[in-house]
Amino acid sequence: MIHIGEPAQRNSGIYFQGVFLKKQKVPNGRGGFLEPADFQLGRDITIYSHTFHIVGCDVFTKRYLMKQRLPVGDEEPWPNEPLEDYRAHYLTILKPHHKEYALRQFLDLDGKVLRFFCVWDDRAVPYGERRPYVLHYFLGDDTIEILELNERNSGRMHFPMLIRRQKILKETPHDLLSQKKICGEKDFGPKESYYRDTDLHIGSYIRVFDRDLLLHDVDEFTRNYYRTKYGYSEDLLAAIDVQEDGPEFARMEIPEHNGIGSEADSLMNCIMLIPVAPQKDFIKFIYKDGKILTFTCKMVEDKDHKLHPVDKTRVMIFQYYLSDDSIQVFEPPTRNSGCVSGKYIQRIAAPRKPGTQSPYCAADCFMDQRMYLFDRIFELMEADEWTLKYMEEDPKQFPLANYEWVANKIKGAIQKLPADRSAAFNKSIKGPDPPKSPPRNDPCRQMPPASPCGNKCAQMETPPLTPRRPCSPPEAPTQSPPSWPKSPPKSPPASAAFKPLPIKDLLAQYGIHVTKQEVVTLERYVDRNKDKFSNVYALLKSYF
Repeated sequence: MIHIGEPAQRNSGIYFQGVFLKKQKVPNGRGGFLEPADFQLGRDITIYSHTFHIVGCDVFTKRYLMKQRLPVGDEEPWPNEPLEDYRAHYLTILKPHHKEYALRQFLDLDGKVLRFFCVWDDRAVPYGERRPYVLHYFLGDDTIEILELNERNSGRMHFPMLIRRQKILKETPHDLLSQKKICGEKDFGPKESYYRDTDLHIGSYIRVFDRDLLLHDVDEFTRNYYRTKYGYSEDLLAAIDVQEDGPEFARMEIPEHNGIGSEADSLMNCIMLIPVAPQKDFIKFIYKDGKILTFTCKMVEDKDHKLHPVDKTRVMIFQYYLSDDSIQVFEPPTRNSGCVSGKYIQRIAAPRKPGTQSPYCAADCFMDQRMYLFDRIFELMEADEWTLKYMEEDPKQFPLANYEWVANKIKGAIQKLPADRSAAFNKSIKGPDPPKSPPRNDPCRQMPPASPCGNKCAQMETPPLTPRRPCSPPEAPTQSPPSWPKSPPKSPPASAAFKPLPIKDLLAQYGIHVTKQEVVTLERYVDRNKDKFSNVYALLKSYF
């Protein structure tokens, strides 16, 4: 069966296009029907008085004919269509010519702006300065505007613009007095005489009305624009550092406190024109009111501070108030001391540490610490139980009361000692072997029979001095007993003869310097762990 179809062709003038012959058997004019053998490339075939010339076939048809051993023929080129040739020639003739319209650049690039950061250095003239600007280049019409960056406390009025949006000439004309056109309002010369995007790049100077502006940086959009359109490398797009060290301004120095009034109150007269009372930390007062660090202290001397012999024997009480960081020193009454008891230093704000601008704080209060107060040196000796507990509860503020911190300090110092000194240190804290304990009473041991009267004379190892019956009560002596020879004095046990050095002095012999506060921290740790350590020396042994 044969089907013939005609592809529809636009504007061909033929009304009936599409199916030329429906699927059916077609007679061959010899009393039969057309068969595959009648189709051969390059031959003519007549179907119902219409002659068709076969020029080609598809791959399946060619394989089928070759499989049936039928002649295939040679393919021929497709004949040219006069109408298609005419149309192709017509299109080449009437092809429009695209002109460069003035508005094309505006329609394509409107809203796209290149942003440059620039600086103008005018310090060569008297009272000149270095001022920053921002340059905007509008790609839609090749115009430029320059904005002024207003810096804080610059002393200038807020004027946002240096040059309004306009085209800027590369060379500033100086003969504009006789011209009716002003630069920027209309074109004043060819395009090459104005700045374009190719003239702007980082590190270059542009001259704007006799001002040389240095372009030192761009934004990210501008950087991508030059990278994609002109192929600029990263070296050409790298920013230039134009920052300079600012001038050193005179600063107000706080004078030394003259001793009149509190230091915080005197400070308000220096920093304010109309002084007001200093504000207190009310939240700190609520949570720490009534909390006082209490120490016993004494006055000591050094090469710059000398004391009277009587002052060396005086013992005082040092108090640090946590609510407002104030201190107080008073002397308890002592009989026959010759010194008047009472307040030695009334409650005042904590003074500054020597050589610093910061006052004494709670972390500076610990045993063996020296406090310099009014040309006197007070050394803190002992602390009460509440103070020690408070310091242990806040190990960050008081590291000397933290056992882990103290133990790590001593362990680290022991590890740094040489092997011989470490062994000698271990031997010095070990001491002699403790005496042997007496044998324990065996409850199963057979006890000697007791006397009927309940006396223990049957258990006595030596006979009584006067002869009497074993069970008779003792008689009053009528004469002095004979004098027994005195035995030689017994030597003390080995454990009593060994008297180790104090912990602080023992550690100092081996270059480990600790304060009394750290020693008290170790002792309190031993008291809490009596089942593990008998004393501080046993605790030190565990560090080896």
